[in-house]
This record gives sequence, C-alpha cells and structure tokens, in this order.
Amino acid sequence: MDIQRRFQKILPGTLLAAFLLTAAPVVLPAAEGPKFYPDEPVMTVPRRHNATGVKPRKADALFDFIYNSFEPEPKKILPAQNVNTLGEVPDSEWYTNRHFKRRMSLDELHHGAGEATPPRPPYSIVGAKLDGISPGFRMKDSKGTLYFIKPDPLSAPELATAADAVGARFFHALGYHTPKNYIVHLDRKDLTVARDGTTDGANGKQRPMTIHDVEKVLWKIPRTSDGKYRFVASEAIDGTPLGPFRYEGTRSDDPNDVIPHENRRELRGLHVFCAWLNHTDAKAGNSQDALVEENGVKYVRHYLIDFGAIFGSDSDMIKNASFGHDYIIPNGKETLKRMFKFGFNPEPWETAETPKIRGVGRFEASAFDPEKWVSNFPNRAFIHRLPDDEYWAARQVMNFTDREIRAIVETGQYSDSRAIDYITHTLIERRNRIGRAYFAKVLPLEGFAIQENRLQFRDLAVDAGFLPARQYDIVWSRFENSTNTHSPLSATGAVLPAEIQASPAGRYFAARITATGTPQKAVTVYFRTSSSVPALVGIDRSW
Repeated sequence: MDIQRRFQKILPGTLLAAFLLTAAPVVLPAAEGPKFYPDEPVMTVPRRHNATGVKPRKADALFDFIYNSFEPEPKKILPAQNVNTLGEVPDSEWYTNRHFKRRMSLDELHHGAGEATPPRPPYSIVGAKLDGISPGFRMKDSKGTLYFIKPDPLSAPELATAADAVGARFFHALGYHTPKNYIVHLDRKDLTVARDGTTDGANGKQRPMTIHDVEKVLWKIPRTSDGKYRFVASEAIDGTPLGPFRYEGTRSDDPNDVIPHENRRELRGLHVFCAWLNHTDAKAGNSQDALVEENGVKYVRHYLIDFGAIFGSDSDMIKNASFGHDYIIPNGKETLKRMFKFGFNPEPWETAETPKIRGVGRFEASAFDPEKWVSNFPNRAFIHRLPDDEYWAARQVMNFTDREIRAIVETGQYSDSRAIDYITHTLIERRNRIGRAYFAKVLPLEGFAIQENRLQFRDLAVDAGFLPARQYDIVWSRFENSTNTHSPLSATGAVLPAEIQASPAGRYFAARITATGTPQKAVTVYFRTSSSVPALVGIDRSW
C-alpha cells in the first residue's frame, strides 16, 4: 500500500510530519481504519516534499564490503512496506512499471532508456582515468552531451561493453531507472582533447590533459578488425548527482525517503533479476541518486548504473567460477563444508563448462539455482526478501518471451553470432528455472476478474507448463471494510454468490482460493461492487 498516503489520512498532522521527516528508519505500527480507500489500488506514489536539503555523498567501497560481509542475519523480516493493495510496486522515484504492465515493442526493448540516435562524432575528451585496471574517458559528442566511456579489458574483447549495454536495457524494461548506454566504435581521428580537459596528476591533483594521455588509455584497450576502438558510452543521468543509495535504512536528508530500503519490494525483488542476469556486483557503489525537478518539485531519483559485471563478465576480466555461487568471503557453514570435502565431490558450478566464444565469458545455466544465487557480498535488501517479493519478480522474468530476450541480447553487438545464440539460450533456461522455483513457493494466480458472474483467473505455473491443470477450492465471504472482518457465505466455487450479485454499489467481498491438496498456499482476492462489473481492489497471498 502507499504508506505515506494512508498514514496521512489516519495520523495527526504533527505526528505525520515527524514521521515523514525523521532521519531514522521507522517500523510502522499496524494501521487502524479501513483496509481499502476509495482510490485503491494506488498506482503512483505522490511526491510530497521538495528535497532541497540533500547533499552529495560518496561511497566507501571497502566499508560497504566489510560492513555487509559481517553484518548478522536479521532476526525478524517485515513484509514489503511500499506495495499497494494488489501487492504491486507503484510508480515512484525508485521504480516505473514497464514491460510487465505494458508489453514493450521490440524497438522499445532495443532502445532501452535511450533514443534511436547514439553519440555522434566528433568527440571531445574532457577527462580521463589513466591508471587502474579499468581506464576510461569522459567525453562530449557533437551535440555537447556528456558520456562516461568504458572499454573492454584487453584480454576479453566485447565482454564488458556488451554486458553493460545489454544489462542497461534489461533493467530498464524491468522498471528501474538506468542511464542511456550505447556501444560506440571510435575512430582515433574523431578524438580531440578539450581545452579544459583534466586528469589526475602524480600528486593526486588535477592537471591539464594532453593527447599523450589519450594515447595512454587507447593503448590499454582492444581494437576491432577495422582498427577502431569499441567502448560503451553511458550518458550522464539527468539531474545533480548525489552519490549512491544504500540497500538498507533511509537517506536522512531526503524527506520523501521514509521506507527502509531493505523493506522495498523493488530492491528485494532485484535479487531475482540479478540472479537471472548474473549481476554479481549489485552493491551501493553501482547505484546513483540524482536531484531532479519535475512539475516544480525537486526530488531524489534513484538509479542503477554500471552493468559491466553481468553474464560472464566481471568488468575487467572473465568472471570467476565461484561468483554467483559463493560470497567473496564465504559464510562459516560453507567454509567448513569445503574443508571436510577435501576437494572431492565438487559443487556443480565447479565443473560447469562454458564455450570459448568471444564476448561470452563464464556464464551458464546448468549449475544455476535461483534460490542459492548470491551477489559478491551480502546485500541487505536481498536477504530480507520473502516469497511474495520473489514471486513479484519471477512473474516479470517469465514475462519475457524468447524473441524479446534475443532482441535485447542483440544490442550487445557481438561480432560472433554464436555469442548471441548462447547467451539467449542460457537466459531462457535461467528464466525457466526462476519460474519453477518461485511459482512453487506461492499459489501463482493472476488475471483476477468477474466476468458473467464468474471469478476468472490464470495459474502461471500451469500456463508455463510447470504443472498440469489442477482444481481449485474457492470460498466466498462478505468483507466489512471498516472493521477488517469476513462473514463467510455458504456458496463455494467460481460462480459469484447470489447475495453478492444483489449487493448495492460500494460493498466489499472476498474469495479465498486454494489449489486442491495444498491448502496452506492461498490467494484472497477482494472486490468492490459497482453499478457495473465489480472492481478488483486487493490481493493477499499466504504460503
């Protein structure tokens, strides 16, 4: 449900203000009052406050790694707090419903967050990262648009650039705010150094950049068969950069950020998406907050950035075989298990094979277990996920058709078509494993509607071929919205009871659905009567 909106209706103004402006994570008390309001379900979160007091902050990668690696497991996990009455995530500064709610065309999937026109030469280099294992540029194109330019490692052409371009498009379609990423092939003659271009000097201070600095970077990256340099160009995001967001707590200087991040469904469900794409480097450092303005309101928009570590890529090299299966610092149980095995009876991922195809790296489906997949180090939001969070994400993964997956993979511009075939096939198999795993943890019913006085719905597990057709038990009740109480009706089955058919507009009723033989997994759907067809207003799931 929309926490801010509902609590504004039931809390006194001074208490509400304190709640909305508090810097500390808040555990909300159980709401009193009606379960449903007249405008349910809420599909967009309103922006209430101008976030003019936010300040930029930096990510401390070492602290983030150590803190999350040794933080104890949570003792209690709350249900997701930012969902509406249907269990959906409303559009907000964090998330926008896209492909699952309105199927995107192949062209839209191909473009991602960007338009049809990539960067155009000539290019002016305004800054460069000369040292380290991942050199790169900051450059402006002929339109004056700023891009962050990242190459492939010399040892693995096409690996990271394809991952970054394809990953941005998948996460955009899945609903996240992402930069506009393009693969560009730069000709050396199109590169110049801007008069005000700078780079880090030997003393750590900025100094003027020279053409020699550009050559130093180009020397470290592979060239294409026609002598050009392949990069991924990531367009600077809109607004004023504010640094990363964290996967727990709230941002204390953002008055709109009131739900602890570990309790946000789109961040919990991100685990499923990252598992599908093998995005092992999902961490605070690969996110970005930005202060943007819309309709006169300044607010913080939250982005996912840097997707060079998806599939078989680890950005600067081919991914280690253990990534996605073990934390960099394994937990105690895993360490002991490995010690007692003495190298015998290896894990499936230790012997899984991947083809030696340009741009693929180490990426496979044979050893993939969605429930056991992990990022490089513990992520608080991932750890807090519950079966309904996983189901919310699994539906979206299963929503991608084979052709749509291939269309996005093709944006990696792989020179060997076998790479497109292999990665597409691997994603399809990983998609299906995700569906089997998470559709089995809940009763995966969707498409609820009253048609010709009958309750209609679909079973996603049956539709996907994971299960044969099955029987359902349906129990009806009147629902008293003001007291949150049910009054059972004698009628059962899909036909709408006569008492409900005769009800005046504005009354509520519910149907509790179970699959025969698995009564512990249930879906309760709520409808509100009207002058025409009853409207779906709520969905509760139990498991």
